[in-house]
This record gives sequence, C-alpha cells and structure tokens, in this order.
Amino acid sequence: MLCSSARKARWATAVTACAALCLVTACGTPPRPANAVIIPGPASADERVIDDPVDQRFVLYDAKKKMAVSWTNVSNEFVYNFNTLSDLYTVGNSLTNHFSIVQLQNGRAVTVYTLPDAAHDAIFPLAADGQNAFFLLVHYRDDGSEAWRHIVRWDPATRTLQAFAHVEGAIVQGALAGSTLYFTVLRPDRAVWLYRLPAANFNAEPQLVSTHWTDDPLLVYEGKLVKVVDHQFVFDTIRLPVGAVNVLTPQGVLVQFDDDPKSLTTRADVNQLSDGRHLGGATSVEGFEWTANGVQLDCDGHVETVRWGDARGAEENPS
Repeated sequence: MLCSSARKARWATAVTACAALCLVTACGTPPRPANAVIIPGPASADERVIDDPVDQRFVLYDAKKKMAVSWTNVSNEFVYNFNTLSDLYTVGNSLTNHFSIVQLQNGRAVTVYTLPDAAHDAIFPLAADGQNAFFLLVHYRDDGSEAWRHIVRWDPATRTLQAFAHVEGAIVQGALAGSTLYFTVLRPDRAVWLYRLPAANFNAEPQLVSTHWTDDPLLVYEGKLVKVVDHQFVFDTIRLPVGAVNVLTPQGVLVQFDDDPKSLTTRADVNQLSDGRHLGGATSVEGFEWTANGVQLDCDGHVETVRWGDARGAEENPS
C-alpha cells in the first residue's frame, strides 16, 4: 500500500495499468460524509485546526496560548496536502484506508467526501490551481496489492470524482499549468516519464513530454514547470534547495518545511522564487494556515506571519 512514514514512501510502489474511464458517485442524495480517521475539533474560539505537513497530521492549535493542544495521532493515519495553495486535503490510514477529502474551513476540518469502497480505495492530492482539484485514486486488492491508479477531478457541485479514460501506469506526481495537466509515471525500470494532457478533456490521449524526468517535486510557476537540477529548484539564475515539503503559490512564493536538526523541531522557510529573496520563516513550527496575502506559521510559543511582498519578512502576529 501507499504509506507515509516518509513523504516519498507513498509514491514508491509500482502499479499495473489504470482501467478505463470511471465515475465515482453516490446514488440519489449523498449522505452526510463521516470520516473514520480521528480529527481533533476546536473546543473554544481560540482553537483551530491547522496542517502539519512534515508529520502529515492535523494539529489543534490554541492561538491564545500559542501551543498545540491536540493532533491526529492514531498510528498509520496521515494527512496529505497539495503542492500549491489549497484548503483541500485527503486523510486516511495506510493500513486500513478509509480515505476522505477534507476541507479546512474557518479553523475546522470538514469532511466533504468519503470513498465509497473504504476498505480498498485511497486518494491523494495530485494537482490544483485554486479552481480545479485533481487527485490520485488508488485501488487495492484484498491482499493489499495495488490493482490500478486513476487521475480524477473533484467536482464539488455534484460531489463526484471523474477519471481520465486513457491515463495509465504508476502515476506519481502532477501539476496544473493553465489548461494543461502534467503528470509523471514511474516505469518498471525506475525511470520517470513526464506526460501532459488537456485538463478539461477526460477522453484525451496523454502526450509524452520526456523519458528522462526526475522524481523531484513537480511545481508550476508562470505557467511553466519549475526546472529542477541536482535537487535544486532553478529559475533563471536563482537556485533554491528542494525541501522535505515544498509548496509553491501562484505568486511564486516557495513555502518549505524541513526537520531542523539544531532544534529537533520543524523549520519553515519562505522564499520568492523569481529573485531568491528570503521573505521569512520560523522554527518550532507546529503547523501552518493560509491567510489572504500570505502564510501563518503557528509555532510553539509564537506565531509568525509572512506576507507576500512584505520587505520585513516574518513578523509576530498580534495576540
């Protein structure tokens, strides 16, 4: 199964070819979704749910006390996020599945969709652009081996997942560049191939772009894939190291999270990709949440807000 003791582990398993077009939907009016994964809920106005992308869990953070008070800590339960700005996540168990799509709304984690075949299916974020969200849907046999992977688009109006008819293989990563959906496939010889197809055409045949791609993060800036060389993001003359978790906003702001060996906590760094400016960051990060013009880093004992274009970088959020 796809697991997540390390972030890359969930993409490491080769699979058989994907099946044809599928439509995952409920009959009639869908019931209110219930999530089998335990997600903490706010007990007061000071508490809110945030994302810890390194440990891959939701954290219940007290903004007044400036500390984490609870988190998803059940064994093998993980939270998965997109590599661009999005309030959608997926959560599930690497052993029993029971996956759902979850949305963070006003400090709460709201389950918006649960997979009908809870025991055999899993779903992971693949690509998003603020308007569209594509996921990787994986189906397992009874013995736990993978049967197929589909790329599916989430339709929030009908609460359905629709798959591309001709996408197949061990799909690993994806990215949206305007109307084009890029995705990588891990080949049996461990080579990574890059494909593209029109994001709105579910019957389109994928076009092969490269047979010599890397397994580094697939990010998009200014409508193009960000080049990665020697495990570094490259934009013109700017080079930034690839982090454990890399999220690139439409404004070209790279938000990265890593284990900090000096403090034994999570470290966040925020850089402008176009010119390499360090906009801010923090250590002892418990999790983060998007704001209207930036990112809020909720830390143990303090809160740091990094605003796009703010020359001062990070500043402490008012109490």
